[in-house]
Amino acid sequence: MFWSNFKNLHLIAGHRGNRHYFPENTLIAFKNAKKCDFIELDIQLTKDNEIVIIHDETPKRTSNFNTDKKISQLTLKELKEHNFGEWFLEKDPYKTKKFLTSKDIKEIKKQTIPTLEEALKVIKKPINIEIKSKEMDLEKLLFLIKGKENKILISSFHHNHLKNIKKLNPGIYTAPLDEIKRENILEYIKEFNTKNYNISKDIADKKYLKYLVKNNINVSVYTVNKKEKIKRYFKKGVKAVFRDYC
Repeated sequence: MFWSNFKNLHLIAGHRGNRHYFPENTLIAFKNAKKCDFIELDIQLTKDNEIVIIHDETPKRTSNFNTDKKISQLTLKELKEHNFGEWFLEKDPYKTKKFLTSKDIKEIKKQTIPTLEEALKVIKKPINIEIKSKEMDLEKLLFLIKGKENKILISSFHHNHLKNIKKLNPGIYTAPLDEIKRENILEYIKEFNTKNYNISKDIADKKYLKYLVKNNINVSVYTVNKKEKIKRYFKKGVKAVFRDYC
């Protein structure tokens, strides 16, 4: 079982890797998320049916690839021709460049978009894989994680993906992602044959969390960075919190 990988009662997931200090969803961000209990990453499908790790629909924000084309409209070759690390050094979104070593900077400048296959070879921790795109080759995804199923939790806002994954492999651990409160939430979660539920902090109020936890739902909340707020969520019975650094 996914949760049996951990000794800690309260868990921190590295949101897109250690994205506060390194460019998000890159191999260097995953390698440097050593203090996280597990890692969260986002996957999408390219035009040529390759599974790559990226959050946005286009590569524009997190690379030097200045295009409005969606990932689904681009091939892996086209994406691999561009750098996915230098933007972080240029914009320094978290004002953390001073913490990077010269070796870090050198490695960041080499980052390309990673495939899921490449990331699985690098990441030694359990992983929450979020399916971002509407289209996904689920059979290929299951093939890539074969043998590592117990260390993988698959989540998505596209809930049909999770239902279809369960049809292909009932033993896969899944978690619906939500940013809205649902009526009859327990009945809804049961449709996915899971006890896991990943929700936005915007809907994670005391009453909602109490109801979910009371009914043995493993709740994970995103994205929370302040220690005081994280402690509060853990006191309310939250299983894991997604954080931008660890």
